[in-house]
Parts: sequence; C-alpha cells; structure tokens
Amino acid sequence: MKRTSIPTRFRVSVLVVIFGLVAAAYAVLPRQASVAGAVSTQAVDGVVVSGAGKVLPPANGAYLGVFEPDAPFDMSALDTYASVSSRTPAIVMWFQAWDPSGNSSFDASACADILARGSVPLITWEPWNPGADANYVVNPALQSQYSLAKINSGKYDSYIRSWARGVKSVEGPVMIRPLHEMNGTWYPWGGTVNGNSPAAFRAAWIRIHKIFANEGATNVTWVWSINHASVPNTYQNRYAAYYPGSAYVDWTSISGFNWGTSRPGFKWRVFSQIFNAPLTYLIDPKGPRKPIILTEFGTATNGGDKPGWIRSSYGSIKARPYIDAVVYYDKREVGLKGEQDWQITTSWQAWLAYRKATGDPYFVAGVLPTPTVEATASPGATPAP
Repeated sequence: MKRTSIPTRFRVSVLVVIFGLVAAAYAVLPRQASVAGAVSTQAVDGVVVSGAGKVLPPANGAYLGVFEPDAPFDMSALDTYASVSSRTPAIVMWFQAWDPSGNSSFDASACADILARGSVPLITWEPWNPGADANYVVNPALQSQYSLAKINSGKYDSYIRSWARGVKSVEGPVMIRPLHEMNGTWYPWGGTVNGNSPAAFRAAWIRIHKIFANEGATNVTWVWSINHASVPNTYQNRYAAYYPGSAYVDWTSISGFNWGTSRPGFKWRVFSQIFNAPLTYLIDPKGPRKPIILTEFGTATNGGDKPGWIRSSYGSIKARPYIDAVVYYDKREVGLKGEQDWQITTSWQAWLAYRKATGDPYFVAGVLPTPTVEATASPGATPAP
C-alpha cells in the first residue's frame, strides 16, 4: 500500500529499550564512530531512529520476530499479525531478490516504516530470479548469471553499492542476511552448485561487506545464515567451510523447519532433531561464537501435533539461553514441493499455542513508539517565561 509520512504533531519517541537492547548496545558503532570504536549515546526522536548502530543481543531472553509474506510493502500484514499475537515483534524479516525483474531496489521508507512500529528490519537478500512464485522455479541453482564467480567478478558491484548507500540513509539499524543457506543445493550461490565453492562464497561475502564499509554504511548488522543440515552432507560442504571470519559477521543464524509428512519420505521432527547439530557448531569454542538467530523457523501441520510442536519448540528456545532471537515463518506455501502450511493460524489451537508461548516475557518484543501530545496555548493565554 502507499506509504504516508507520520504527521509532525506525533513526535515519535523511540526509547533505547525499543527492542530490549541495553542503552549502550543501541548506540554501539554509530556512523561517526572512530576506528577505535567510540561509543556515542544519542537521543532518539522522530519516525526513524538516529545515531544507528549494530543490533546486539538482548541482556536476557530472545528477541521475538516474524516473517509475514506481504510486509513491509503492505503494512496491513503486520496489522493482521497484531490481531494474532499479543506483542509487537522486535524483528520483522522479509525477502528481496537481486533480479531487476522484481522488487530488487533497497526501500528506505519500508525500513523506516518498520522502525516506526517499534521493530528492526531484517532483509534476506538473494542473488537470483525467483520468478512470479519462487515455489515453482525449476532448477534455480542453475541460474548462471548469479553464480558466485559473477558476483566476485564485480558484475554486481554497482547494485550492491546502491544498497549500501540506501542502508546508510536509514537512521536506524538494518539487519541484512545475504546468500543464506549456502550449504544447500537449491540456490545459485550454493557452494556445491553452479561452479561455486566455499572459498568463492567467502570471497563474495567479504566483497559485499567491504562495499558497504567503503560507503560508510555502519548501521548494517550482518547475519550469516546456514541451513540446519548440509546438503550434500560432506566434509567439503560443512558449515565451517563457509564462515568468512568474525570481522565480517555480526550474527549467525539457522534455517530449520519441521516438514512433518508434507513431502514424500519426510517425517515429523522435534526441535532438537532439527537444531541441535547446527547449534552445537555455532556455540563451539572453535566456532563463530556470535549471537544466534533462528531466521526461518516453523512447522507444517501434516503428521503430528502442531500446537504441541509450537509450545515445546519455544520452550526449547527458552531452555537454550544462547539463542538470541527467533523469527517465525508465517506463510502457507504451495509449489513443486507440495503444500506446507506453516501459518500460525492453521487452527485455533495452533494460534492459542503461539500466543501463549510468545507471550512469555522471556521473549523480547518490540515497543510501539508512543506519540506525545504537544501542548498548545489557549487563545489569549500569556506565554510562560
């Protein structure tokens, strides 16, 4: 829908605790920070956040996040979510592809809209052409124009630079998750397809990061994201082969779903069966040891107890204090892989389970900006000294 600016009479005061961040955390690495890492605590006023820094994990608990298919370009999707959940998400994720046939440009106003609602934008940034419906794309990994070699050749540098400048223009934090699930075979940047390799992936990641750094886009939080299982499951395709180094990563993340019996040969799986292996790697003393977010997380309906899965999975997250955020994938999908209804509202029992689980104060919600009423003098009143 068309976005309109918020009238100035509603001077939105977004507190530092907007996302449960501690005061110092929100101002870490501001745009004008010195190389030595000076920290500046700045007041926040208006519809976007000024003096942006990187998103840090909450002091306690885990950020509550959601992916709603139409948000942020149709903000009514978040209004619908608000009727489902009792809380404002701290993180709102969406997907944008690089192909110019779709919505490939960075949209600063979309990020501003999300920030104004009390949430942090998280953009999954994908170098491919998903077509009209990504679920019907045949052999997407064979899109040679989006191989890692093409990215490393500099072909997309101008496009990447345009995003860096756009992100810099946003007076608030923007989380970006590029080249996700690189240890799988279903995207053209996957490390074992399209002439790619883990080394080429690391080079592409660093190239993107450096372009942003050169443009001064210090308000970006980089999210490095693996699929919960490597496909193929080989030593060459292990998680660690793709890690570009701690200097280039702020958060690590995992995609993991319970597909139930929605696909032939699949079965119902509980949280530990999906996430224990990648979590073990991420928290290992020799692993990345960065904040962790479950960026694609959800359950199908077929083959088991969906409400029970939701309850137990959020309980499992609570029992693992090293998980710092979770984004529920609230979408029904139909495509070449059949139908998977990940939605929270597939039944009233599932909805109640989600509402109760995420209502736990352990999960850190966003804070809606609070409009302040500007005092106006009555006619003939004497101004105060």
